[in-house]
Amino acid sequence: RTPSTIVSFQQHGKTIMMSTKAPSGDAAQKPHGSQNVHNRGRNRRNNNNARPHQQNKSGGHHQRKNYKANNNRHSNRNNKTQLRSRNQISHAVLSNSLVEVSTSRQLIESSDGIQNRRRVMNRLDSMLCNWSDSLLPTASYADMLTTSSKKSTTNKSNHPSLLSFGSYRLGVHTPDADVDCLVLAPPHIQRHDFFDSWITVLKNAEVSDLHPVATAYTPVVKFSMDGIKIDMVFARINHVQLNWLAEHKLRLEQVKEEKKMMKDNNVETEFDQTSSTVIVHHNNEDDDDDDDLDEIADKIAEVVVSDQMLIGLDETSVRCVNGVRVSQYLLAIVGTNPTRLENFRLTLRIVKEWARVHGLYSNVLGFLGGVNWAILVCWVCKENPNAKPSMLLNLFFRTFANWSWPHPVLLAKQQHHPIKGVSSHPIWDPVNNFRDAKHLMPIITPCYPSMNSSYNVGEPQLRRIQNELRRATKISHDVCFGRKTWSDLFKGNDFFRQHANYLQVDIISTQEDDFREWFGLCEARMRILIAGLENPSFGTQAYPFAKFFTRKEEDGKHVSSFFVALRFAEDTEKVDLGPLIVDYLQIVNSWDGRKETMDLAINIVSQKNLPSFAFEVECEKENEVDDDSTSSETSTNTNEEVASGLDDDTSNVDASKATKTVQKSPPRSAKKKLEPGHDSGTPSMFISPLKRAKIS
Repeated sequence: RTPSTIVSFQQHGKTIMMSTKAPSGDAAQKPHGSQNVHNRGRNRRNNNNARPHQQNKSGGHHQRKNYKANNNRHSNRNNKTQLRSRNQISHAVLSNSLVEVSTSRQLIESSDGIQNRRRVMNRLDSMLCNWSDSLLPTASYADMLTTSSKKSTTNKSNHPSLLSFGSYRLGVHTPDADVDCLVLAPPHIQRHDFFDSWITVLKNAEVSDLHPVATAYTPVVKFSMDGIKIDMVFARINHVQLNWLAEHKLRLEQVKEEKKMMKDNNVETEFDQTSSTVIVHHNNEDDDDDDDLDEIADKIAEVVVSDQMLIGLDETSVRCVNGVRVSQYLLAIVGTNPTRLENFRLTLRIVKEWARVHGLYSNVLGFLGGVNWAILVCWVCKENPNAKPSMLLNLFFRTFANWSWPHPVLLAKQQHHPIKGVSSHPIWDPVNNFRDAKHLMPIITPCYPSMNSSYNVGEPQLRRIQNELRRATKISHDVCFGRKTWSDLFKGNDFFRQHANYLQVDIISTQEDDFREWFGLCEARMRILIAGLENPSFGTQAYPFAKFFTRKEEDGKHVSSFFVALRFAEDTEKVDLGPLIVDYLQIVNSWDGRKETMDLAINIVSQKNLPSFAFEVECEKENEVDDDSTSSETSTNTNEEVASGLDDDTSNVDASKATKTVQKSPPRSAKKKLEPGHDSGTPSMFISPLKRAKIS
């Protein structure tokens, strides 16, 4: 044992004795008395804490109880922490279950489906090249193109390039999703050619569902080829980029030609993204898979479109090109690491499916579309690069359920000025632009010119998104501790059980072709109806559900139904919905393209009288139109001219009679508590979710 020393000293007339160990090492050289003085107060404190029964009688019993209570509290806390860590499921197991969920819900396309998309893209590329050659005006013009590019690439400089973007480019498309693609055309092709002679080419190719819309904010041509839906936009480059376009087409053609030569040989191929070159390694192993060069061709087709490509482009072309640039930027942030890329894709697939099921996936209806959800997921992946998909999903819900909107989501610092040679374009600037300052949920695109990709989001949509995010946060937390499974994210959607009153909008047509046009107009204007129903001065709140229930009835009519839940202030006795929906009715009723086969019905429906098909979304996954196609189809009509052509009485809705009398609900209904994550954001004393009502 270490030798000890007995030290005694006087304090308040009492003799106190203390035993201390003899110092050793460096401490032994210090004066013994100074060390005792230094330790004197600390020893007293230690003795006081260690022996509460030696305290004076007045406070000894109380301190002894507190001492035991503190020890018990810390012990219980440690036990709970250990129990929590033991009960928590590993994220490796949870991530594997996410893969199973995405497979069971058919979120991943089969290899046959992927090959079919590639064949369609190759066919379109060949058609574009032939169409471009037919538009060359004169030999002198062709000579001018020759001088602006290398001699070896002369023929290729006349050909457009076909670049994909959106869900297909990110690798998260579902089997029924469309393909968003951009046509980068040489200078001799004008935009009016794209909407004129190219449409003729498509008609001769016998494509289906052809629907060109040149007047949209982002002009688009929609069609289907071999069962694949295509949304095609157009941008015309100038002579400066001809070299890039020619070399790009040449590399792509070389790979396609080499595929025929290598098909019978055993090769391993790589693609250098930075230099856009193909590296081929020969081996002796038998391999029947000849898809390597197809994948390389896809990568070459998606080479980086830099800021230099914006030189000489007009504002419409810049918007079209930015779809490609945003997609490639998101992939660049995720990185080339295959594991991180797959983690990003799996998380994004689950988030998009969750948003579809809960009626939150539609940019045209004021919710979030594919690019919005992709930016949000990419932000989480950027902040947590090494997290597994289950952790990324948990962080996603937790982060944006508590996000301080309208604080913007930014993947990169905004670029306020373009590079030299690029025209200046407006960017999202809430400081100097009062319209931008009014945006509720800004999600900013990372490429110049940066824009708010979610400017459509309104108060009703933001409220529903936040409510569902809170609910999903709780579910994902329970999944981590084994109390629930990931499938619960897609179950229990009680939107049609939360409210007492709903506004049902039926879009009707007796002809299928007319129905497609009529549906596009009515859906594109639906945000006007939703915004009108959100009126605090009338005591109303709107809760839209971003899903259309489309069906063909027995009488041959094509009908698509849309629902908006309504909540009313407690002190409201009567609500006249006429002024709230009159703007929407005037627009759709006065559309000059409306025909006698087109109709619209708006009805107020109580919860007990809702149609049965509204509840099918709670039981099974329905065949839904992917929002990438829905939003583009409907957004194409947003800028179509509206002229007074038909009287208001052509619709079976009389705005002057759309009056609703609200009857006071019993106190127990008015004060009914909503489930967590479904609060209205307004005190229950003002807005009643289940208030009784009847139509006057």
